[in-house]
Amino acid sequence: MSIEKTVLVIGGGSLGLYIAGRLSLAGKPVTVAQRNGAAAQDAGITAEGDEHWQAPQVRYTPFDELQGPFAQVVVAVKSHDLDELLPRLVELGNADTEYLFLQNGIPWWWSHRDGEISGAPLLARTVAVIVHHAVERIAPGRIRVRRTGNDRYICARIQGQPDAPLQALVAEWHQAGIAAVSSADIRREVWTKLMGNATLNPLSAITGATTGALARTPHTRSVLLAGMTEIFRLAELDGCTLSTTPEVRVQRAEEVGETRTSMLQDRLAGRRLETQALLAVPIAIAERHGEPVPVLRTLLGCLVFAQADAGRAQ
Repeated sequence: MSIEKTVLVIGGGSLGLYIAGRLSLAGKPVTVAQRNGAAAQDAGITAEGDEHWQAPQVRYTPFDELQGPFAQVVVAVKSHDLDELLPRLVELGNADTEYLFLQNGIPWWWSHRDGEISGAPLLARTVAVIVHHAVERIAPGRIRVRRTGNDRYICARIQGQPDAPLQALVAEWHQAGIAAVSSADIRREVWTKLMGNATLNPLSAITGATTGALARTPHTRSVLLAGMTEIFRLAELDGCTLSTTPEVRVQRAEEVGETRTSMLQDRLAGRRLETQALLAVPIAIAERHGEPVPVLRTLLGCLVFAQADAGRAQ
């Protein structure tokens, strides 16, 4: 196996496993990086739910044992895990490596237009991937996939317009069965995704309810709409006019059905919750604009107890 053609996926959560499995089934050699010290895992990924497939060729390797360069490095970890990871990514690639970041909330590169940031050497080769797809990790190497007509893996350069390498990557993913599309306006895509991330994720972690239940139940639906309206307004203040309204976004959440959000999955597993990128940073942006965001502040405050539960479970 030529390492230069191998795809590396960092992060064995739901979306990382989905991408790894799909690319492997399309004939790509794929390695999934494991956390150092994690128990050895048998090769392969199994999907169930609305998709049924097995990708037995996917390999798992401890992070410290990885040897690049890789053709693609897909980073599918929580935002709070990136500070330690970013400086090490360059050594895993070469001048032709594409770095793809799947992240919720306000991402690490958000301030790149304001000057130097951590991870700056990666900026020109970075592809931001905004995912609208309900996938749940139900066991190591095992995922449950929910499909709707709105599934998208939106890929965009964070510097410049879509170029030939990006379009080739999107075509490759699409041929592998991943609903990839390109975009020329990544900031708008981030704000659109954040309407759901900043409301559905924390409310599910607080209540224990699934996405569909939150959207169907009148009291929680009203909370979702109010929080999404706050995000919609912040996007406008950032210069982004969103085509997706809060009402449409809640309707799409209802269509997803009985899927647990990633934050609810993290709480149940006793993992750290992704509150900074989803809530704390948007609240800080609101403060700079003098914009009140009472729903976002309330959700962040309530998550203190959910985070405490997660900490006791670790």
